This record gives sequence, C-alpha cells and structure tokens, in this order.
Amino acid sequence: MPSVRPSVFNQRERADGGPFLIIEPNEEHEGFSVDVIFTDTPPAERTGDYPCERILTVSPDVLRIYPLNVRPDRPDYLKPRYGTLTTFALNRRVNAPYPIPTTTEEVEALLEILPDGFAKDFRLGLGLLWEYRSICEALGAQGHIELLIVHGGHQTTEATLDGSIFVLGLRRFHDMRKEINRITNRYQRDARRDKQLHAYHELLHAADPVLFPRQRKTLRPDAISDATSGGRDTVTLSKRDRRASVGLVRSNLEALAASEPEALLSLKTDIEEVTLEQLIARFAELLDKSLPEAKWQSFLTQNPFILSLAFAVPAIVVAEQAYVGGKRLNGRGGSVVDFLVASASTGNLAIVEIKRPSTELLGAKPYRPEVFAASSGLSGTIAQVLDQRVKLQRDLPMLKDEPGRGDIQDNGIRCIIVAGRTPDSGPQRRSLELIRGTMTGVTVITFDELLGRLREIRAALGAKVERPTPGSAPWNRS
Repeated sequence: MPSVRPSVFNQRERADGGPFLIIEPNEEHEGFSVDVIFTDTPPAERTGDYPCERILTVSPDVLRIYPLNVRPDRPDYLKPRYGTLTTFALNRRVNAPYPIPTTTEEVEALLEILPDGFAKDFRLGLGLLWEYRSICEALGAQGHIELLIVHGGHQTTEATLDGSIFVLGLRRFHDMRKEINRITNRYQRDARRDKQLHAYHELLHAADPVLFPRQRKTLRPDAISDATSGGRDTVTLSKRDRRASVGLVRSNLEALAASEPEALLSLKTDIEEVTLEQLIARFAELLDKSLPEAKWQSFLTQNPFILSLAFAVPAIVVAEQAYVGGKRLNGRGGSVVDFLVASASTGNLAIVEIKRPSTELLGAKPYRPEVFAASSGLSGTIAQVLDQRVKLQRDLPMLKDEPGRGDIQDNGIRCIIVAGRTPDSGPQRRSLELIRGTMTGVTVITFDELLGRLREIRAALGAKVERPTPGSAPWNRS
C-alpha cells in the first residue's frame, strides 16, 4: 500500500480496539520494573505463539523505549524502527521516580510525561515523532550505535559517543528539535511559493501571456547563506549551478563592491590564481603533444594574455591571421600574419609569427666546435617576418583609414617569433643567445620560455600578501 505517515496509519478505526499492551514483571528486576509488550492480537486469540514484541521497560530510575515498526503490512513488522539503534533510555526525573504501570491507561499516562519531541502514543511504535526521525536515522545509519541515552536538565548540551552508546543532553535535543522545526517551516514556505508560481504559469500565463506575463522566481533572503553555513561550507556544484553562480555574482557586482569590497578583491585574486593554474596546466599539456601550427594559433587566440608576455609593455591583439600587402587587413593578396599586436599605451605595431614547439632553432651539427648556426627554418622565418614588416609599413597609411584603426602606429614595427624550445645543452643555449643578441627588431622566444613566464606570474600571485583591514585603503599586489 502507499507510504503514509505513522500517525495517519494508526488513526484508522479498529473494531477489535487494538493494538494492545501486555504488562509483565521484568525477569531481571522482578517487583521493581515491568516490561510492556506490544501486540495486535486480541486477548481471545492469544493461543500458542502470536506476534508480539517488547516496547517499554519501566523501572523507577530508568525508562527504556524499544521503538518498533508497527505496520503489519511491512516486512519489518515488530522489528527495530531505527536499524541498529534499538533502545532509548531516559534517566530518572529529578522530581520523582518513574511510576510502575499496571494497566494500559497507566502506561499511557506515563508516556505523557516524556519530553516534547518523543512519540507518546504507543500505537505509533514510540521513538521520536516523525518530524525528528532524522536524529535517529543519523545514529542508526552508523551501523554500530545501539543505545541512545537522553538525560539531564534543560541546560545539558552533552553529545558523546562511547562505543555503541550515544549520550545526548536534553538541552541539545531540544535545540536540535527547534532547528529542525525552523528548517521544515522555511522549506515549506519555499515549496508553497514554488507551487504557486508553477500554478500561475501553467494556468494564467498559459491562458493569456499578455495579461499574465511570466514571473521570475526570486530567492528568499539568506537562502544561499543558509545552504552553505554563510559560505563556510565547501559545496560541490553541478555544471548548471556553477554557471548560475557566476551569473549571480555578475548581476550583483555593484552591490558586492559597495558592501563587500575586500571580499570582492580577494575573490578576484583567487580567480586569477585558479585561472592561471589551469592555463599553465593546459599549456604544459599541449607542449607534450605534436600539434600543428593551427592548433597553437587557436590556443593563443583563446588566450591572448600569453602573447603579451613576449612584450616588455602591455599589448593587445589587433587582428589574427591579418593580411599585409593587400588592400585591407581582411583583404585579398599579400601575406598572412599570424597575429598583429599593438602596444596598449602607444599603439605601436608588432608582428607575431607562430611556429611549432618542435621547430628546430639551430642546425643539427655544430658549425664550429660548440658553435651552432641558426637552422634553415629559423632563418626562413626571420626573412618571412621582415618581409611582412616591409609590406605592413607600406600599407599602414591605408590600414589606418579603417574604422577604429586610427590609433595604430609605426614607430619601429617589432617582429616576434614564437618557435621551438630552449636547447638542453649549454653550447646550444649559448649559440641561441648569441644569435638572438645580434638581431635588430626581431625577437625570438621559445614556447617553454613563455610557459616559464606564466609560472613566474603564478608564483608572484601566490606570494603572501597583506590583506586590508576594515576601513583601510585597498591593498595592492606589487
């Protein structure tokens, strides 16, 4: 049958007056305590073996409760209700011992003095009320906790675990119960709003979208804070949640800058560090692969920041795959420049030519002992970029006439070649430096040198910085 709350199940009318209780002397403490047995079998039918199970043991000093599943339609009928957590013990009250019951009515009167939050109707199988079952389920799910002792006055906040015994102070129990009530009420309100919004869209908005425009769902105040303990909890977000979180921050940037400027600055730094770490890892991964120039072109297009590392001053990409020697940057004819870059401050242009990391920069054999000449590939690339520079200088007046290009300048167009990797041997590294030192207007930088500069920036960002104190001037990274 469908699952229903225990209180609803046990409100059914029973013609035989059940369930029933049987009160018997406790064999271990006869005369001082009794066992209370639960059964659904009427007295007239109790012949031979019949289903029954102890639900209470009452002594003057301790009331022991054995919560049971009491639905006959379930396979765990008359089995412990909370798994391995089979027993609750409530120590003697301060003002009086527990009375020893002799009738069902006296048992019912005894249950009425249980603390709030405990089930007081034996027909429910006892234990905690349905609303607070999470307390028992949390303990029972551990697989080894068998006894829960609830004790002390209203100021006791104990929570200790000793083997299979968990001791819970009464004050802590009531605090937990009240917080569970608050959580339940809060999410019931949220659910009610969601249901109302859904009904509005499926009925009124569907019938007349103009008269009843779509309404936006709004988060209740402190919803995110409550879900993450004020942002202190580490939460694993789904892809959709990550995207939504970025949107929330972006849509609240002005308010964040006004109320949480230091946190926003710290977040910016964290984002920069994480983004840079991922960029470094991706760069290093690509270096280990044999990729064509087009793949590197695409990677640097997506991450133009890397290109700026080849310059001593901040630079911006003007165009990629730019044509020079033709009519326009995107016209026909001429030659193709991998990247056309300009100084961010002066607008002075530079040509960036991208080769592969596997490009040989030096000849395979030494020209003289421990002296290596430039490879034919490097020499050809140098001639290529110098030719592109001549064509760009010739066409620059016409290129500056294009919309938005009036600020580009020719104050000595630089040529940047990104190619190859730094040689391993000392003589080869020395020869490469000698060759680079003789070049005028042409800079050769290797892929691993660019990666090294990225790592240096990451190390600088990761260095310990002094955070601002409230009311102080914003800190800076220098």
